[in-house]
Amino acid sequence: LYLPIRGGPVEEVVHWMATLDHVSPDGLINGMNQKQLRQWKKGNPGFRSFTVLRHPAPRAHSVFCRRILGTGKQSYGAIRETLRRQFKLPLPPAGEAGSYDRETHRIAFGMFLDFLQSNLAGQTAVRVDAEWASQSQALAGFAELGPPDLLIREDEMEADLPALARKLGRMDPDPVPAAVPDVPFALDEIYDAELEALIASVYQRDY
Repeated sequence: LYLPIRGGPVEEVVHWMATLDHVSPDGLINGMNQKQLRQWKKGNPGFRSFTVLRHPAPRAHSVFCRRILGTGKQSYGAIRETLRRQFKLPLPPAGEAGSYDRETHRIAFGMFLDFLQSNLAGQTAVRVDAEWASQSQALAGFAELGPPDLLIREDEMEADLPALARKLGRMDPDPVPAAVPDVPFALDEIYDAELEALIASVYQRDY
């Protein structure tokens, strides 16, 4: 039983689980309400529940690239525009990314972290989205139905998820897919002590 925390490697883990049953990701059971989940757990003794935790730094950077910087189907267009106009993030208008370079990316990401600090403290009118909400809060929410049996770090899931599958009788699991790289710049290209300190301040409980 996978308890996904948004902002992490959700698609990668779902894809890997689907390969265990030789189905597409749409073929997995999902979308259960609390009553249905309790019934499923009662009807499947011996199950194991787990979630995968992503380090706060790559998690924040990934959601920034996918939801805020990008302008495709995955982006949060209204929030993006609010951050650009009201919070003055140097985000290029849609379709005008030509002048957006690595230094601008670092500045914009740092300003996004400043926004997150205020947002998570309830000091903005923008919703606290599950993609960037505290993972500690997500785990606390799981506790209502029973905490996960396993907490797996993303950088260890390549070994830990196949080991879990073998323990449950799936002796030849596929490798776990790697996360899709962030674009247009990887976190390693801009990361420094200042960003590290800022992220640690925003996500103290997750650290």
